[in-house]
Amino acid sequence: MVRPLLRSDRLLEARKAAGMTREDLARTLGLSGPARVRVWELGLERPRPRFVPRLAAALGVEPLHLLDADPQDPSLAALRVAAGLATNEMGAPGLSVMTYARLEDGRPGTEPSPGVVIAVAEVLGVAATRVEAAIRRSRSDHAALASTSD
Repeated sequence: MVRPLLRSDRLLEARKAAGMTREDLARTLGLSGPARVRVWELGLERPRPRFVPRLAAALGVEPLHLLDADPQDPSLAALRVAAGLATNEMGAPGLSVMTYARLEDGRPGTEPSPGVVIAVAEVLGVAATRVEAAIRRSRSDHAALASTSD
């Protein structure tokens, strides 16, 4: 599974463009101090998904901008992280976490039912067409990864 990583360079640039210090950002996020922001900016750690939309809002950028993902063609994992959700938070009526995880993994298989696509879209707060495109991207990423490991 290809996981979207926080782009530490984009985080640093966005913080500076917003005129914020690490201390300012840490305070805005409710962190105990600037050390966590520092390790994120250095790429030593990545924030939990719940921090991504909060970081983006504090810095005045879109969440996908902070991720190593194409904002115009994101994978399902990138949409999830941009929404601030962990995989285990993706369950909903008509959608099991396991079903979601299989879709995010991008392995080829049967097409998800319209009900599953709608459930994912509702959890992520995006249009169903965006979810369909993200599923295709996830499958493309998986196929590319599989072909390089052969």
